[in-house]
Amino acid sequence: MNFSQRLGLFILILISVIYVYSSFFGENFKMPEFKFPQKETPQYNPLEEQKEEKPVVAAETGAKNIKIFLLDKSGELRSVNRECDSQKETSCFEFAITELISAPSKWEKSKGFTSEIPNGTKILSVRESSGSAMIDLSSDFEAGGGAESTYMRIKQLIKTANSNTSQPVYLYINGKQANVIGGDGVMIKQPLNERSLDE
Repeated sequence: MNFSQRLGLFILILISVIYVYSSFFGENFKMPEFKFPQKETPQYNPLEEQKEEKPVVAAETGAKNIKIFLLDKSGELRSVNRECDSQKETSCFEFAITELISAPSKWEKSKGFTSEIPNGTKILSVRESSGSAMIDLSSDFEAGGGAESTYMRIKQLIKTANSNTSQPVYLYINGKQANVIGGDGVMIKQPLNERSLDE
């Protein structure tokens, strides 16, 4: 390599050095920014806390099974169930007597259940205290049917009442304690129990 070639190479290297220096270390030189990758931080949203699933707690209910007594196809007394909501009803005992007077339901009729309690019988009052319970019915309860029908309707009432309270139960007709029911004079002993119709 002769002198002129060495000189040209030197100049080329010098120009390259100056260019590199001015490019990287000059006033306008800026190091490229390097950003570390960042994980996305979930944004806090108070509304999402409210959306969190919470265990479903069944609402407390006052459902209570009661029994009323009807006659089946063979004429025997049989109990049927009703459900009393004690949070809505004043008294499940009163509810039971009301259901008895209005029974049987359409479904019960379709299954052959009947009742000897005359249509039109009205409940004048039902009271239950710590010492006794009282049922006051209209005189329609005594109407028609003969002695056997009267006997069976009283038994329906006795068995329904005793199944739904532990208190002694007394029957009144039009506000007076009933000792004789119906035109045939079916006698009853009070309070109402399984021996009330024994002679």
